[in-house]
Amino acid sequence: RHTAKQQHILPTTSKCRPPTMRRGNQTLPSSSRTGGGALQKPFIGTATWAILLVFSSLISFYAGVWTALAVAPSSLNECPDCRRSCLDAAEFGGGELGHSLEIITGRKIRKALETQCNAYESKKDSSHRFPDSVSHFANGLARVGHKELFDQYDFGVPMSDRAHKQDALILYDSQSSLPSDKNVAAQLNGEIPRLSAKDATENCDVMNAMFIENPARARSRQCLAIVGGQYQSYHIQRWMRLNSEEKPDSNKPLQLVGRWRRNDGNDEFLYPKQRAIDMHQELLLTYLNHLKSTKQNLSEIIKNIAINNTVIVVTANMGQSELLMNLICSSRRRGLDTKNLLVFPTDVHTKELAESLGLTTFYDDHVS
Repeated sequence: RHTAKQQHILPTTSKCRPPTMRRGNQTLPSSSRTGGGALQKPFIGTATWAILLVFSSLISFYAGVWTALAVAPSSLNECPDCRRSCLDAAEFGGGELGHSLEIITGRKIRKALETQCNAYESKKDSSHRFPDSVSHFANGLARVGHKELFDQYDFGVPMSDRAHKQDALILYDSQSSLPSDKNVAAQLNGEIPRLSAKDATENCDVMNAMFIENPARARSRQCLAIVGGQYQSYHIQRWMRLNSEEKPDSNKPLQLVGRWRRNDGNDEFLYPKQRAIDMHQELLLTYLNHLKSTKQNLSEIIKNIAINNTVIVVTANMGQSELLMNLICSSRRRGLDTKNLLVFPTDVHTKELAESLGLTTFYDDHVS
């Protein structure tokens, strides 16, 4: 009996399984037993610890961010030393901040230069201001002083009192009509070049002059349409937006009107009455009935006064007699010969005045 008891209480070795006990149908490890220095079950599990760790990390992060924002200056103005350091770095360079500013500035300058160079390269390939679709009548453009152009050419019309402050535009029809420096008038970029009247027209064999004005009092939105490749009519068509009462109306389509139509819609061209038409037809009939004899008489006069096969013809009435006298006196004062000047007076008084000035006249009782 003693031997059996001793065998039963022999201690287990490290290679043996720990003793177990049963609670009902479950087998429990010996570590779960109480008393006698045995281990107890932990109060908080592993999953709970993980959740607590995550929440504590998030709270610490946001607390740190809030603290940083609270103590940091809102701008450089609240940090004079920071602002001064930034300005010193930009002006004198040096240091890590100055080096960073040099890199940023260099990149911006290089980008701006690349943009300008690309724009220049794309433009310098063409020397035409206008596209090919209008090259049949527009190949260049230049500005000329209004007054200088009138001084260079006698257009026979009064010059505007604002001419010294204005420029005229010259449109070149072909490449051969451009000034000697063709790139000046045909350049793409910059403003329209301004040339002297002589240089701007040096290669123009023909120049068509057009005079236009948009009265300020009318305040009309006037446009100018130039259509090339058409019949050379030398006439200007006028189009306006008028309603049924012939008054300006911007909601109406453009329609062809007479050139005497003013911007306010009024037509300055007065159509003749039937009585006036009949009267002028009778006068014309009188002229046509005596045309043969008139030409014979006139032919003899012209042969006697012509100089180099040239005769200067003027007409005048009693109301214009002072202008006639001024013309003759001014011409003779400048040494101009008036022997080949032929006056067609409309009344006997003007005929006698012209002949008293030594001028040749033609007056027909039948026609006059």
